[in-house]
Amino acid sequence: MTDLTASDSSGTQPKSATDFSAAPWPTIRKVLEVLGWLAVAMLVFTGLSAILGRSIFLSDALALAPLNPEEAFDPFEIRYYTHALATILHLGPGFFVMVLGPLQFMRPLRKHYLHIHRWTGRAFILCAAIGACSGIFIGVFYPFAGVGGQGFNEAMSVAFFSPYILFCLFMAYSRIRKRMFGQHREWMIRAFALLLAIATERLMLTFLQITTNIDIAVLFGTTFWMAIATNMAMSEMWIALTRTPGNGAQHWKDVDARAKAG
Repeated sequence: MTDLTASDSSGTQPKSATDFSAAPWPTIRKVLEVLGWLAVAMLVFTGLSAILGRSIFLSDALALAPLNPEEAFDPFEIRYYTHALATILHLGPGFFVMVLGPLQFMRPLRKHYLHIHRWTGRAFILCAAIGACSGIFIGVFYPFAGVGGQGFNEAMSVAFFSPYILFCLFMAYSRIRKRMFGQHREWMIRAFALLLAIATERLMLTFLQITTNIDIAVLFGTTFWMAIATNMAMSEMWIALTRTPGNGAQHWKDVDARAKAG
């Protein structure tokens, strides 16, 4: 999906361009790229819809300012109202993460407008870090269904996955500072895949609510783990499938094209 790929030369890398591009891998990569972009578009739309919904709720709730919030809002909504600042710091950066994230993996933008890629990348990392930190505050300390109840499952999933997002962002930034382009790409893919997990969770939650009678308090935290595992697995699969020979700075499409021409 991008020009930049891993720079380490571990045994997991293809030994040559011929091995990397051996049939049927080029076709598989092209098909998975299309499916991957369709999945990203669906998740970004889901994420933006959730952000818009929460933003409308918070705006209306702050305008209403009820004397007894516990009576005015349900257990899911009240934590966003009572911790409005953290919510704003979660929704605002989250919007830019969803908008800027896909741009980082668009090859034409990076090839022809590198300065835009760099500045939007810096903005993406900053917004993602702020969103992850505010997510820790809300999800770990004030989870839906309470820390001592079914909300403990949600709290532990956020306690695991948000710090790992921060780690991925740090690794992505530190790798590009050292001009380790391939590793930068891999850590950015991991970070964005984890950030999209919240949208994956919403889709899983909706599906299970429709198809089962399991209480939402149980489903909410469980689907967090399911979404994290799914997105992490998909990102690692794509990384492994597109990790090019040598220092990994070549794009997989270029390697495939040269192998086909040769």
